[in-house]
Amino acid sequence: MLTTKKFAALALAFGLVGANAAQAQSWGSLGKDALSTATSSAKSAGSSMVGSMLPSLSSSSTGNIAGILGYCVQNNALQGAKSTATSVLSNLTQKSDVTSSSAYAAGQNGLLQTGDNQMYSLANLKGELKTKLCSMVLNKAQSLL
Repeated sequence: MLTTKKFAALALAFGLVGANAAQAQSWGSLGKDALSTATSSAKSAGSSMVGSMLPSLSSSSTGNIAGILGYCVQNNALQGAKSTATSVLSNLTQKSDVTSSSAYAAGQNGLLQTGDNQMYSLANLKGELKTKLCSMVLNKAQSLL
């Protein structure tokens, strides 16, 4: 991000000291553009960091994914995707042996299988973390149909 002093130094270096008012206004927009870019980058990095704090779904069974998806729907953790999730859940639970598995029951209680008989509890996740994980589960569930 350009600070005022750095910007002034750049202006001197390029011989733009005698710029008119219109040019000065466009310089102000450069600062705003830089701030906007920095803010966008920070949000992207923050979102990436949130995703890296969550467990992988690669070891989760179809039954567990279906159970977790049901948990997410019941706890309103899908921000605007509830109808999609309900439809996916309906289709997924029609597959054989999905609802009869212990992994499905664990998922309905907010316990995600992460491999090696390890479980990750969604109960303590709040806000963006729970929403992100539930969104990941919905995407995984859609890929299982």
